[in-house]
Amino acid sequence: MAPESVRRRHGEQLESALLAAGWEELVEAGYARLTMESVAVRARTSEAVLYRRWANKDELVLAAMRRHRDDHPIAMPDTGSLRGDLLAYLTAVSEALAGFFAIVVAASHSGFSASLGATPAQVRDQIIGDRLLPRDLYQRAHARGEIDLTRLSGTVLEMPFQLVRHDLLMDLTPLRPARIRSIVDDLFLPLVQPNSEVKDLTYRDGARPEPMRGDLFRSIRWGQRKRVEEWSRTRDLTFEQAMVLGYLEREPGMIQRDVAEMTCTTPANVSLLLKGLERRGLVERRTEGGRKRVYATSAGLAVVAGLDAVLAEADEMVFAPLDRDERAGLEAAVAKINAHLPGG
Repeated sequence: MAPESVRRRHGEQLESALLAAGWEELVEAGYARLTMESVAVRARTSEAVLYRRWANKDELVLAAMRRHRDDHPIAMPDTGSLRGDLLAYLTAVSEALAGFFAIVVAASHSGFSASLGATPAQVRDQIIGDRLLPRDLYQRAHARGEIDLTRLSGTVLEMPFQLVRHDLLMDLTPLRPARIRSIVDDLFLPLVQPNSEVKDLTYRDGARPEPMRGDLFRSIRWGQRKRVEEWSRTRDLTFEQAMVLGYLEREPGMIQRDVAEMTCTTPANVSLLLKGLERRGLVERRTEGGRKRVYATSAGLAVVAGLDAVLAEADEMVFAPLDRDERAGLEAAVAKINAHLPGG
């Protein structure tokens, strides 16, 4: 018998609870393992209650994504200048959506977009659409005389947010401050402010400009990630779950904060991820010295067996064009960069 407080839920209160349970189940278990039954159990209700609102799990997942998005709005800054507003807003967007995009991308790669009969881009538009476009921010800049909205196309105004969204989808981590400043100062402001010094974007002597170094690293990481994701799906794991188990194999007894740093996501999402692995008996948490530490169980170590070989295979796929000396030089250069970075 459900508790009295649960049985009395109805209307918006009930729907909010169902969608919250759907989001938590998506984060913990992943799209492939999520079922209407598992969401009903988490929400302490029956499947019939879910089916009265959503025809299948795809509709429920889509609604849960939208509700999570709506429940976590991004504040609109007002710094007094277009540049200041854009830097603050793009930073907030990047930090707020990195974890959210990671969940959405993982679901898409697990068959969510195919089940909906939509492309990943169409799914993205259904969830995000043009909600990132800060119309009030632009209206204030127009009123201050910084830009003339009557002469700017929607494509130009959307450009900074399209670039941020692209980087988030490629990296699934917040953008670096230097990248955000480059989008605002080097690409956007010269287009919209007539008195700005516009850089010459034409190709001289037919030579194309070299890609940004950050783009090169993003392409490498994306290629590696795709290979690991393919392998993870054969183990009924998400990419993040596989990486956590692999890291626990090498570093048993991590604290939850370490897991969050390793996965570049929020502590809340890490907590849900660990709960999902715990429910499957793949990890366990023990209190040692007054701190909770995380260990992979024997079942967890078994399911992730072979991950190191897949990671090595992904590395070989990426670095195949380089000979031994070139690889050694690249490793030395990257080690030098890492040593220079905070926390390197």
